[in-house]
Amino acid sequence: MPKYSAAIVLIVMSLPLVACKPKASSPNSDASATTVTSSQGSNGTTAAPVTSGAPASQAQFDIEKVPVSSGVMPPFPYLEYPSGLSEEGRFTNKANFDSLHVVVGKQLRKVEGRVESHKFYLSDVNMSEAEARRNYENLIAQMGGVKVNSATPSELAPALSAENTANEQKTRFADLGMTYDVYLVRKPDQLVWIVLMSGRSAVSTLVVAEQPFKQTIAFVTADAMQSQLASAGHVALYINFDTDKAAIRPDGRPAVDEIAKLLEKDPSLKLTIEGHTDNVGDPAHNKALSQQRADAVMGSLLAGGIAKDRLSAVGLGDAKPVADNQDDTGRAKNRRVELVKRT
Repeated sequence: MPKYSAAIVLIVMSLPLVACKPKASSPNSDASATTVTSSQGSNGTTAAPVTSGAPASQAQFDIEKVPVSSGVMPPFPYLEYPSGLSEEGRFTNKANFDSLHVVVGKQLRKVEGRVESHKFYLSDVNMSEAEARRNYENLIAQMGGVKVNSATPSELAPALSAENTANEQKTRFADLGMTYDVYLVRKPDQLVWIVLMSGRSAVSTLVVAEQPFKQTIAFVTADAMQSQLASAGHVALYINFDTDKAAIRPDGRPAVDEIAKLLEKDPSLKLTIEGHTDNVGDPAHNKALSQQRADAVMGSLLAGGIAKDRLSAVGLGDAKPVADNQDDTGRAKNRRVELVKRT
């Protein structure tokens, strides 16, 4: 056989062998695992990464796979400002109870409890970003913190989309130039979430110690409403609605029942029901929502037999705040229904 013909035969015979070679796993294949990165524990050892076989976009976060920490926990909020930082350079927000979201894996998780956030500028303490991060990372590791996110809030939805903006608001990730790392300290009786955010000019920490909600505001009774109306001409009520909805929740019904008792007790009393919101979101939408909520309260009273000519409803949105909208406590006070006495 001529040497050129033999070479052609060899090439043709080798083709099936090449085609049968197994494919290498691609980084984006369904076999890729989601990793929960663990920090160094209080005993100086590093826990093994926690993995799941599902794709990162689908894997469900499993708290049970995070080691329970035996690390020593200092008093809340666990992390202090750098020493030598003046009071003017400390930007603190705190709430005995609040609700927000953190990123675990590549998903949002709602967490509730005691919350405190700190922010400071690196130039105020002559510190680099690397130095500040290393300090906080070491402290979190000593408490047994485990890094649990593999994305930032901005990476969970397309850029500039409504969902993207909502994710940043839910997580309070305001400075997109910052890093975003979520750590979980799993204690036997409590979950503590620590969010460390840093950039070239500033560092922020956000701490949530999970705990159940405790009722701290009681419903205003009909007698108390009557007294307040007589002295001030109006009374503020905090009637519970679901977020961005106008339907009165079951736990908001007792307050409406007290308004009905007030009107039944004084047949000559006429009221304007005002709906108010905080300043988060579009002002036109807030005004429409406040009108719908005021209408819902009036509708409930009318259904209970109160004459229509004794009631009116108006939505004022965020036009008449009673507290500063810069923090959660103030915004909660602004989300209210007011009864105003009509002459």
